[in-house]
Amino acid sequence: MSLFSHPNSSTGWHAGNPAESPGTSAPRKKKNAGRQRADSPPPRRTLPSYRARPAQQINILLALADLGTGSTPVQRAALAEHVGMGAATVGDCMAFLADVHLVEAGRGQYAVTAQGRAFAEAWRRDSAQARLLLHPLLRAHWSAAVTDRYLADGPVPQEELGKRLRRGLPGVAARGQYMVEWLVIALVVERDERLHVRLPDTGPATARSREPGPAGQEQAAPGEGSTHSGDTAHAEFTAVLLGMTRQEIQALPDTRYVAFLEGVLNILRSALAHTG
Repeated sequence: MSLFSHPNSSTGWHAGNPAESPGTSAPRKKKNAGRQRADSPPPRRTLPSYRARPAQQINILLALADLGTGSTPVQRAALAEHVGMGAATVGDCMAFLADVHLVEAGRGQYAVTAQGRAFAEAWRRDSAQARLLLHPLLRAHWSAAVTDRYLADGPVPQEELGKRLRRGLPGVAARGQYMVEWLVIALVVERDERLHVRLPDTGPATARSREPGPAGQEQAAPGEGSTHSGDTAHAEFTAVLLGMTRQEIQALPDTRYVAFLEGVLNILRSALAHTG
């Protein structure tokens, strides 16, 4: 049973599906059911928080897996202190992480799901394997279907896909760009050196694992998602910026490196414009 399940769930109570009363006729029930379907809200479309980069959001998940070892949910304040980030930032990241089934989010308290724990454990020892575990979770997210349609005719600049995913949704441009980065991490799309994204040729993209274990992983900078957990701090995340590792960035030719930096600057300008 979920940590946030209704306490009387064993009685057959279900939200939005009240038990039929003895005096309710079959036609009436059918009519009401149709009205409920017509009045039901459209599926929620979430995007990642702009307050934390995807690498930092992964660190939040790792910290939650560290703290959530029992049956008691982890309080937001404790998680924020452990990960070295503000409580508002941690809370803002949870809607997306819950929608991709990595966490369960209650009112100010959270628990890691089975999928989230499997991802967290794999991320520390082999980021390539972790990305494969993440793939079906992001494929089930609404953004994957939109991306499939948008990239059906071929590659597009990452910035264009980010704008398309953010269309009609609130927030700064960085949210769309971070959504693209999550799709890259989860192997839903591939990105080339020119920062163009495309659909994989067949199935999930092959995770390039230049850092198969903790030796190729590096710590988060202080205040950027480090969990300060001692023994496991050295393996908290593989440094990923716009879906590329540090080694891949350093290997870029000069012209492509300049294009990469321009993409980073665009995200920073968007974030600074919002805070200003």
